Formats: sequence, structure tokens, C-alpha cells
Amino acid sequence: MLDHAADLAGYARDFVNSHAAAIDRLVDQLAAEVDLASTTRDLDITLATMNDARWSAAPRREVLINYLGFPFWDVLTLSATTAQQAGEFNEILINRISPQDSTTLTGFNGEECLKGVRLGHFAAFFSRAYRENDYLLGRLHAIDRLIDIVCDSGRVDPCRDGIDVLALKKRAFLQVLDVEAKHLGQSTALMAALRACIAALDDAAR
Repeated sequence: MLDHAADLAGYARDFVNSHAAAIDRLVDQLAAEVDLASTTRDLDITLATMNDARWSAAPRREVLINYLGFPFWDVLTLSATTAQQAGEFNEILINRISPQDSTTLTGFNGEECLKGVRLGHFAAFFSRAYRENDYLLGRLHAIDRLIDIVCDSGRVDPCRDGIDVLALKKRAFLQVLDVEAKHLGQSTALMAALRACIAALDDAAR
């Protein structure tokens, strides 16, 4: 087998050509054993005769939605994938990281906290202070959202699980400010305001 590793496709073609009759017999045997036509008929009968005595409400609803709804979903997705030569659709969950979704730091959230959005989103090109502002807030907003996303994905309940999510956020916020303080020379006032905001989080939570 190692002799054919350099040309597996060619080896596969030669194998099929040399054993075509045996492969056809194997496929016919599998088709007879699987008996797809009978399986499909039995499945149709099972679905058609669903009743409350044998099926509880939740699984019955799921089966009906997915079984009866598949042709409609298939018609919609097949045309889209064929036109764009795309593969199968898989569910993709998207979590946005945006100042509009970061709400922990009151007064430093939403688009209005950003400086670069002025002048048609080009203002930061002309001001280092504006770039520092948006860069720093971007890091804090990302921390805020990522902690929320992880907690949501892990179904964390602060009361039940004994996890102080706000304390985690505060610690992360302050670490970022400590690290960036020596690099962002034009953000002294901003950092002071952010530290005051972070310190006030405990009072707001009470």
C-alpha cells in the first residue's frame, strides 16, 4: 500500500477498474439488506400514525416540524447554494463586540463615547488623543462583552454558582488600565475618569 501513497487517486481508479463486478455485487447486496424502500415506508407509517399515547408533545412537535418542514427548507437553501456554489449551511452563532452592547461602564458605552466617528469616521486619523481614546475603550468593551459571552455560553448564574462576574470585570478593566498607562500619554484624564467609573461599580450594584 505504501507504494501507492504517492498516487492514491490513480490507485483508487485502478482498484475500481479491477474489481468493478465485485463492487457492483456488494452494492446490490447492501441495497437488499438496507431495503431503503421498506424503511421509508415504515417511517412514513410511523409518522402518519403518531398519537398522544406513544408520543409526548415535545418530540412529536420536533419531528413534525423537521420532517414536514424539510422540503421547504431544502427548496430555499438548495437554490441559494447552487447559485453561489456554496457548501452545506451550518448554524453559525455570532456575538457582536460593540460599544453599543457593552453596558457595564456607564458613560463609556454607545457610539457617542468614541472620538473617531466624527468627520465621517475619519477623525482619529488627525488626532492621537482620539486614537488612544477609541483604542482603550475598545479593549474595555471587548473585555465586557467577552466575559458576558462566556458566562452566557456556560449558563453561569452568579447567585447559584457563587461567581462574582462584576468583580471579574473590574479586575480585568483595571489590569488593562495599568498596562496601558505608560503607553497612552494623552489619555491621563480618560484613565482617571475610567478608574472612577470602575470604582463606582460596586456602589451601583448594591
